[in-house]
Amino acid sequence: MATIRIDLEQLQKDGLIGPDLADAIAARAVPDTRAQMFINLALILGALAVAAATIALVPNATTGLVLAIAAIGGAEAIRRLKEDESLKVLSAGLALMGTLGFAGWIGWQWRDAEEVTAPALLVTLVIGGGAAWFRSAFLAGLSVAAFGGVFGTGTGYWHASYGLFVEQPVLTIGVFGLLAAGLYLARDRVATAWRGLLTVAARTAFFLVNFAFWVGTLWGETFGPHWNPDGSQTWEAWNDSLTRVPDLAFVLAWPAVLVAVLLKAKRGGFVSMTSLVFLAIHAYTQYFERLGASPETLLLGGLSLVALAVATPRLLKVWKQAT
Repeated sequence: MATIRIDLEQLQKDGLIGPDLADAIAARAVPDTRAQMFINLALILGALAVAAATIALVPNATTGLVLAIAAIGGAEAIRRLKEDESLKVLSAGLALMGTLGFAGWIGWQWRDAEEVTAPALLVTLVIGGGAAWFRSAFLAGLSVAAFGGVFGTGTGYWHASYGLFVEQPVLTIGVFGLLAAGLYLARDRVATAWRGLLTVAARTAFFLVNFAFWVGTLWGETFGPHWNPDGSQTWEAWNDSLTRVPDLAFVLAWPAVLVAVLLKAKRGGFVSMTSLVFLAIHAYTQYFERLGASPETLLLGGLSLVALAVATPRLLKVWKQAT
């Protein structure tokens, strides 16, 4: 819904409206919520400060768990006060803090575990449950990203650097491709209140599919047992026994999938625009990966871009006529 600012006094001076209409418009004006927003943000920052101080005074995992449960309880208590909409931002902030705090406690409890499947699934369920209960689109996206941890897909941060890792591109593409398709299909069959959550989750899954393709185009994938360096098998024999999906397979499959999505998706929508962005990323990556930045390849790349720019309007015209 669009919001329009008008000057009622000026409209009356210009003779466009009368006093009665001005009073009726003023009575139906949307209230200014900037003060309420400030109060909510101040309360959230205060809650964060209290939580940080409490953990600093009693530095253990139990403290974090207690604070997470308290935040979830506070969010639920505020959410049930339906007659008071002024604290919705605070409720959303507490829900986010509590859910992520609970998930963080699970990760801390299993920080030394060799098998990460069970804790990753548990974290996914906690974040997904928080998303469903509090109707949080942000948590819905995080739950899909957390599910990637089951297959060795995720992100990492260290000093001045941020990384993406995908250990099993084929499995990641298959699982999240089916998940994205299923969520998009389900979105049109559920109540309106759930459509936003499903849309965000489906878009996150679509991003992970493309990230997996991106990693696959650079390194491919290798299937097989882990090498057992106890002398029972030489490294050469183990290496020869592996099954490999070459990077070229991903190089060819990725644009084919994106073009198919472009033909199916609504033009100008999120999926179609994201597909175009990843097509550009793919072209950029393969340009430097295969050709390198030399004068000859730069000339070839420039001519290709000019040809593409000239051909695109005609292709779009043919596509529009065909559809």
